[in-house]
Amino acid sequence: MPIQQNTDRIQTTHIGSLPRPHALLDLMKAKLNGKPYDRNAYDATLKASVADAVRKQAECGIDIVTDGEFSKPGFFNVKAAAKAVGISDHHVFLPATAPSGVGSNEYYKSDEEYFHALAGEMSKEYKAIVDAGILVQIDDPFLPDIFFEPGLDDAQKKRRAQIYVEAVNTALKGIPAERVRFHTCYGINEGPRLYEAALADIIEYVLKIEAGSYSFEAANPRHEHEYHLFERVKVPEGKVLCPGVITHASNIVEHPELIAERIVRFAKLVGRENVMAGADCGFSSQALYNTEVHNTVVWEKFKAMREGADIATRMLWAS
Repeated sequence: MPIQQNTDRIQTTHIGSLPRPHALLDLMKAKLNGKPYDRNAYDATLKASVADAVRKQAECGIDIVTDGEFSKPGFFNVKAAAKAVGISDHHVFLPATAPSGVGSNEYYKSDEEYFHALAGEMSKEYKAIVDAGILVQIDDPFLPDIFFEPGLDDAQKKRRAQIYVEAVNTALKGIPAERVRFHTCYGINEGPRLYEAALADIIEYVLKIEAGSYSFEAANPRHEHEYHLFERVKVPEGKVLCPGVITHASNIVEHPELIAERIVRFAKLVGRENVMAGADCGFSSQALYNTEVHNTVVWEKFKAMREGADIATRMLWAS
């Protein structure tokens, strides 16, 4: 069985970013802005912050954890933190940006040429994460944007989406799909959400990515109904859906029974082994001091997700 599939219960995870401790943010800002900072203090604060974040994830019942996006080079900080709480390497992931999210074409003859060249460079980061024994998550919130991009006709939208897919798969060449997670979403904050692509617009392209699991928004009211899409769309064998069952854009903590309902809806359509409980997006994608969802609420949402996953497990494994 592929490593991301469930065996005897619904697994839980999230998308990556978590609220950073202010002490760490202070040092990160100084480092990024070229200001003087204490390197020893930075290293110690980073290590302690990652360890604390991983411990809290484990305590909340998150099965597949990450470093909170506190530090991209933190392969061995996060592995050590996971080991300390009894989590194996293949239950640790690190997010990495998709080629579509890196810069813009200024020198290449075409966007297609640019994205494929960029993919060759991004593959180094993806492979480094996988070589460290960790799952790599490709973050591509830019894919849905294509379908509301001004000035593109339907054919141009489809071609650009295909270029994005080809670039990601080029960057993933040589990496086993079961070691890859793919995430896409629509926005990082609470808002009207009137101008967003439907899951139906992008699912064809999402499922072409050579990944073991696919993460997307499914908990916010603009997209929760879209589970019906899988009544007619077949998920490739061995692949896992990771719909958001909690949202990153509200301080309301979802009730575990509602979370269970959301999980079961998908499980009835694609199989209980092929649904992992996740979040719509990250909780601190901008690395700000004050995040939209309070840091204490994040942990309560994770606890509710674990409770909901346990309820869904009992329902789905009852017979």
